Amino acid sequence: MHKENLNDTRSSATKARLVNSTIESLIEIGFTKTTGVEVCRRAQLTRGALNHHFPDFSGLLVETLQSIYLQLLEIKLPLDVGLMEHILLEGHARIIRPEFKAVIELWLASKNDKQFGLRLVQAMELGSEMFSPQMVLEHKNQGVGSKEFEMIYRTISEALIGIGLGRAIGEGEPLAHESMVLHVLQGMAQTYDHQQLT
Repeated sequence: MHKENLNDTRSSATKARLVNSTIESLIEIGFTKTTGVEVCRRAQLTRGALNHHFPDFSGLLVETLQSIYLQLLEIKLPLDVGLMEHILLEGHARIIRPEFKAVIELWLASKNDKQFGLRLVQAMELGSEMFSPQMVLEHKNQGVGSKEFEMIYRTISEALIGIGLGRAIGEGEPLAHESMVLHVLQGMAQTYDHQQLT
């Protein structure tokens, strides 16, 4: 039993090294240059280790996307603000992480390769929680489900994805207009939240 636990621990550690090396590669050199050879080089593991833990390279990429989403979803901000502003600020904290560039790389790759895209669908569904955390469902009395809520929520979500894309293109740095966009979104969110209190 002890030997099995040790093997499981080693196996988990090896998989984590492969996933973390994939994330690092996607951030630094992009999807097209992220290969099995590159990931193994970064992880300091053999190609055999990769083949042992993942049926194919797409399997590694699917697990990588799931891992990134879980990391980003762990970001929780204990803010004393209204629901919509909380969604905005927590979503922003997630998309400015370097790992979000890896998410964008995998999203784009999934659209260019239909077979790969089908494999990513489940992982992408997990990521849909990035901008609609559980707290939204817990606040039904704050207009959740109304047309106005959906309009503002979708505007915030799409703008945040655009900010994340801008940062990905800008090597992680915010674009010049990011603070202006955030200011406008925050004003919309605060106005909505204030209306829900009155």
